[in-house]
Amino acid sequence: MLALAAVWGLVSGCTGQSGSPRDHAASPSTAPAPGETAAAPAQPKAFPAVSDPYTADQAAANGDVVNVHGEMYNLDKWQMFLANLDAGVPDQLRITQYTIEGAPIFYELVYDGAETITYTFDNSRDGFGSDAGRPSTICRDIELAEDKDRGSYYKLTGCDNDTYNTFWLPDL
Repeated sequence: MLALAAVWGLVSGCTGQSGSPRDHAASPSTAPAPGETAAAPAQPKAFPAVSDPYTADQAAANGDVVNVHGEMYNLDKWQMFLANLDAGVPDQLRITQYTIEGAPIFYELVYDGAETITYTFDNSRDGFGSDAGRPSTICRDIELAEDKDRGSYYKLTGCDNDTYNTFWLPDL
């Protein structure tokens, strides 16, 4: 997993796609140095409030990892989450991906620092989808997978129900 995080860091570092949607200039990274992790509080904090509409700029400012049709922002936070997962350090992260119509879909990950990742899926703001009602699942890991249609992407593994199938994050 650490090797995977290192490769991800090299790949995303070369794309220059971090920061907020409004500012495409390179900004200092808060990603961990090799072997470094960030301490997270023992109790998960509530994710920042979501306004209506919830723009990519707002999502990035709230610290979400943002995917707007393949343009990724705050990738350093994803790298930090993977490093903390590998090191056994509690952490949490919200990923906000936008539909073609511009609706946000939320993927919330809370890692307990021991062995479980609680994943919650929220598509309630997608007017063209059917509201799934914020289902959750408990998973054991995140892996990089390859698919001829999707290309390289991250998926959850070792989960206790089928909600894990809603999680998908491209490896850009």
